[in-house]
Amino acid sequence: VLDEDLQVVGGIRDLAQDERVYSVRFDGAVGYVVTFKQVDPLFSVDLSDPSAPKVMGELKIPGFSDYLHPYGKNKLLGIGMNVDEKTMSTDGVKLTMFDISDPENVKEEQTYVIENVYYTDVSYDYKAALVDAEKNLIGFAADSEGGREYYTFSYDEKQGFTCTMHEEINGNSMRITRGIYIEDTLYVIQGNIIEAYSLKDFKKVDDIIL
Repeated sequence: VLDEDLQVVGGIRDLAQDERVYSVRFDGAVGYVVTFKQVDPLFSVDLSDPSAPKVMGELKIPGFSDYLHPYGKNKLLGIGMNVDEKTMSTDGVKLTMFDISDPENVKEEQTYVIENVYYTDVSYDYKAALVDAEKNLIGFAADSEGGREYYTFSYDEKQGFTCTMHEEINGNSMRITRGIYIEDTLYVIQGNIIEAYSLKDFKKVDDIIL
């Protein structure tokens, strides 16, 4: 923990020995940290006293979340990779919704695995994620053997994640795909092509080649 002069005022040592930090998200006086080596520990950290941060809870699940985002009240969205516990190899992009109503006892509420999808831009650039809890909209680009597609999801506590769209991404560019919305239209931007989709039924309505 650093102060306004970037001087260390507190810290947690040996949080998860021999593991790497994959993602961090701050939510008020609580921090959430994901590390990974064989399983995905999600740590909740009490930051109310910056000089003495302490781990409040720990949840271990297969895979890892390398992007975390608050999703409405008492929810934390994780996007990362699912891991086969026997082979320890990744086998698909994994969405996880954590229940953080009790930071000392964080729970995995729902999960969704996009099988045979091996890469998502969100893992390396947080700006590649489109997340809006009020619109109940989660979007990102991902790669598989079949090519590059843009995915959108909605979320319900009982039904879990629902994939509302996965469409092929067109355009040539080394830049990362972006998804944005204006009112009820979703725009997927890749290089010189912008494609527009209705947020009501996720059907394509238009495109332009620049």
